[in-house]
Amino acid sequence: MTRLWIGLAAVLLLGAADPWIDASSQDLNGYVRALSLDLRGVVPTEAELTEIEEEGHLSETILDVWLASPEFETVVVGKHQELFWNNLEINLLNTRRLVNRDGIVTGIPRSRYTRGVPQTECLDYEADVDSLNRPLSWETNPDDSRSEGWVWVTPYWAPDTPMKVCAYDAQLTEYSAAGPHCSTPEGHMESDCGCGPNLQWCFHNSEESTIEEGISGDLDRRVRGMLQTGTSYTEMLTGSTIYVNGPTVHFYRHIAQFAPDNYESPIPLVTLPEIDYADQSFVPVTLEDYHDGIFTSPGWLLRHQTNRGRANRFYSAFLCSEFIPAEEEVSGLTGTVVPSPDLQMREGCLSCHARLEPWAAYWGRWNEAAAIYRSADAYPAYLEECAMCATAGTACSDFCEDNYLVESSHSDELPYLGWLNTYAFLEGDKSAHPDLGPLGWVLKSQESGDFSQCGVTRAADWLLNWDSNPENVEAWAEDFAADDDYRAMVKRIVMSGPYWGGAE
Repeated sequence: MTRLWIGLAAVLLLGAADPWIDASSQDLNGYVRALSLDLRGVVPTEAELTEIEEEGHLSETILDVWLASPEFETVVVGKHQELFWNNLEINLLNTRRLVNRDGIVTGIPRSRYTRGVPQTECLDYEADVDSLNRPLSWETNPDDSRSEGWVWVTPYWAPDTPMKVCAYDAQLTEYSAAGPHCSTPEGHMESDCGCGPNLQWCFHNSEESTIEEGISGDLDRRVRGMLQTGTSYTEMLTGSTIYVNGPTVHFYRHIAQFAPDNYESPIPLVTLPEIDYADQSFVPVTLEDYHDGIFTSPGWLLRHQTNRGRANRFYSAFLCSEFIPAEEEVSGLTGTVVPSPDLQMREGCLSCHARLEPWAAYWGRWNEAAAIYRSADAYPAYLEECAMCATAGTACSDFCEDNYLVESSHSDELPYLGWLNTYAFLEGDKSAHPDLGPLGWVLKSQESGDFSQCGVTRAADWLLNWDSNPENVEAWAEDFAADDDYRAMVKRIVMSGPYWGGAE
């Protein structure tokens, strides 16, 4: 291995008006400082600089150490956050949320209790309760709602800090008088159901971001795990491992079931590891077979909540393309004819949607605004029952109306009556997309070379800060497609001529 590339390198001077400086004008210290900032986000240590100066060059050995460092992992994780957009900020579940009001923890909304009025104060006095924290007396307000007072509770998110909690919210009842278990969607609406032991069936408003960070942090941990274990880049994106921590385990085990149309544990509850809520370190767990890695992870599905949005982010981030309609085709609809509901054919829409609709269908078995999988057993692609009611004009079941095409307002919909909504207007081999899942798109993109080409382009944008010669990108992409090694791909770029001084 020649060492000439080190001595000839140019420096990317951060913040400079013209970042590319001729190599001959730079000393060795300036070069290695720039390289270290690119790869690790930090300047070299004094010891590193001394070693490099004594050797007169930056050896490949030191470069490999930098590429194997935790700092490099952190930089790569950050670059992938820009691709995933996995900063999750959603309204997890209002019916299980607790807040502080005047120093007392209480639920939102309060209307599920006998108070009858949302957010009625429980008042600041110690409640008269039985052994299950069920109020035995209360104050009746002018609107006939009740204020029952508070009890001391040690919540799971603050085990060393007892808190005043409104007694109705602190109830420990396991089964309601009406029958349902208090940890079920039906039970928690009963007046004698509360948040259970240590408030485990609820979460405090302050903890929402902690749970969200755990859900989205799974994606970050998969990137770091790839670098730490030498996993291939494709395996990192599509592998069958998810990372969970204390907050996410608690959410999946005790809270997600209250919104069964929005959340479910990505693994069977019995296989969830036992992790204390306060433990935010991640533990790897094997996913169910139907998961397609990162692209069906809760962090991805909840961040990109529509199938079109999921497809658009993959197309942009991992295929380096955008949906940009032809200017002449965005003029809108003309004439008086009722437009087709098939956006692949509709005037003013087809230039983008002819591609977007089939690609969005790769997520067709995943609920939108949710992280729920719809299996072929529970949701057949075609259901005779739904087709019959749709064509006979009889009343359709709620299941058919919610999930299948059972009404038509246009002749283009008639062939798809009785089909699961996400299969509508899919023809030929595209009708298989929902069952192939996003992995089907990844595999096609790998076969075409688009996937590796974009991966190299993203890395070159980061390391070179300019559009590299297409011939260079093509050569690096061929190597990346062959070895599927992200670290090796980065190493090739920083050891290349363009990285030395911007030369083509």
